[in-house]
Amino acid sequence: MMQDISLLQQIFRLGVAFLNNLAFLPFVLGIGIVLGIAIALIRFHRIPVASQLLAIVVEIIRGSPFLIIVYAIYFALPYAGIELGAFQTGIVVLSVTATAYLSEVFRSGLMSLDKGQFEAAEALGMNYFQKLMHVVLPQIIKSTMPSIVGQIVMTIKDTSIVSLVGMVEIVRTSRQIMQLTLSPFTAFSIVSMFFILVCYPLIVVSKKLEGGSNR
Repeated sequence: MMQDISLLQQIFRLGVAFLNNLAFLPFVLGIGIVLGIAIALIRFHRIPVASQLLAIVVEIIRGSPFLIIVYAIYFALPYAGIELGAFQTGIVVLSVTATAYLSEVFRSGLMSLDKGQFEAAEALGMNYFQKLMHVVLPQIIKSTMPSIVGQIVMTIKDTSIVSLVGMVEIVRTSRQIMQLTLSPFTAFSIVSMFFILVCYPLIVVSKKLEGGSNR
């Protein structure tokens, strides 16, 4: 049955739903950066067995369609005895892909560092943790910031698929509005507007950071 929902009502409902999409960001980015750095360090130092296994896992995740990863995790977790809500499942799904991509970003950053800096840090008597915190990580974060911002954009776009795990977000809400108003163009135009308003400035920032790092 068709219902009359004004444009402002649609924008408000979809805006509230979009906040659910953005709520994933701090969790996913935090997990992706921490685990990504850990994986990058393991592979950089070529720790036996762990390095090879992680390399295989990362390549499988990066080479798999995101939709397949969503279904794999969504159906695998209950079999492993892990019962999570829609939001928690969405965090796991998004963090898996973010970690895989960011680990490659950080590994590239590690490989680009001048070995002389490690030697200088050792000459100053720094232990491994001190070298990591005061020499390695600050430079890696700075040099890979454009890619980190790019990953934020990817994560925001990927949140549109978490409706498959039962999360009420902007795309799922738009489909509900579309069924009520029988006007898909309006609903999906508003959805596109929200994604563009958030993602486009981030893309501009990423390009400026990339341009600055190449100077």
